[in-house]
Amino acid sequence: MFTPGENLTIDEQLLTFRGRAVFRMYIPKKPAKYGLKLILCCDNKSKYLLGAIPYVAKQEPPPQGDLSLGHYYVRQLTRPYHQSNRNVTVDNWFTSIPLAMDLQSNCGLTLVGTIKSNKKEIPSQMRLMEGRIPGSSAFLYDDYMTLVSYASLTKKGKSSKLVHLLSTMHSTPTLGDHGKPEVVLFYNSTKGGVDAFDQMCATYSCSRKTQRWPLCIFYGMLNAGGINSWIVHSANCTSAGRPPLRRRTFLMELDMELIHPWAQHRLTRPTLSCELVALIRSAFDLPSHPPQAAQAPEREVALLHNSHFNPEKRCRDCPGTAKKSKYVCRGCKVSKCARHLYTYCISCISKGVANLLRRKWLTSLATRWILLITPPNSIGLEVHPAGIRDSKGNRKSYVSRGTSWHNMCQL
Repeated sequence: MFTPGENLTIDEQLLTFRGRAVFRMYIPKKPAKYGLKLILCCDNKSKYLLGAIPYVAKQEPPPQGDLSLGHYYVRQLTRPYHQSNRNVTVDNWFTSIPLAMDLQSNCGLTLVGTIKSNKKEIPSQMRLMEGRIPGSSAFLYDDYMTLVSYASLTKKGKSSKLVHLLSTMHSTPTLGDHGKPEVVLFYNSTKGGVDAFDQMCATYSCSRKTQRWPLCIFYGMLNAGGINSWIVHSANCTSAGRPPLRRRTFLMELDMELIHPWAQHRLTRPTLSCELVALIRSAFDLPSHPPQAAQAPEREVALLHNSHFNPEKRCRDCPGTAKKSKYVCRGCKVSKCARHLYTYCISCISKGVANLLRRKWLTSLATRWILLITPPNSIGLEVHPAGIRDSKGNRKSYVSRGTSWHNMCQL
């Protein structure tokens, strides 16, 4: 069980998704712009993902009571850490006066975050920009809350706008470097937990383009699981006194360990193509089969699987609306579906060919004997100097599957 540090960060993450979903979001400031929004809670120091809730907007029932949506998400994500005296850092979408009071009095947590200037609890004097010196700060105190109004500076040393922050952790008007309040410096140092986690997901991602939103969520879960496992691995290696693996190397080894059992199971399938068999054996350094000549009759029984080289085609013996098939007959090269395929081993095929040849030979031998003991006139043929002709005078050069009566008599 991972134990987070003293500072938690709650923020949003956007999973890239362009398919159809009623809760798909458009956030123009994000790189992806369109996607599925998740509310994440991360440890600020290690960037470990502690919890996540999908944001489904109006599709979700409203929170009970007078809770806002941001209040509801913060309370649900921090539930396992109530009464632990940790701090929660959020942005202005979550921060509100009722949330700060609830976390302080009922949950045993402190809150630091930016707050929107249009909140009704903020006095009008804290919103005025006129007469403010660039870089100056104004403080407002309550029983256990501190409100800071900071006139942020631009690169040219001018005031750009007022930034309001709310904190239940700080109670003194302490100024830090460059005259910034301690509340602002603390917020800047703890607000990037989720953003750093999102950047790590984008650096080495297993996501693929899809039109199904559950698959998009699943890819996000795989990325989060890989990062969390690497964080635990790094912590274990540090406590053991050995250097941890780089995240790229760790993820590659983790992937190989996860797919190794399934790859070995696929090798037992007799219909697996030779290309995939060679690829799996080369990827996992598995011993190869005996020479291909000894195994070819067993793999090429009566069917040819053409899923890699040839496209699917419709079965020749089925109606035009039938489904397509990946199999073709080994002899006539005609596509056949599962209803018209019959699989035999090499021994049965050899016996069947021998019986067929024997049947043809007996039929040919019986035909020869019939023609030898039967006069030509009795079967509608007559001997003519120009060749064998029938009763209508038509020339019959060959009978009985291409063998002439005269040649058969010579035999």
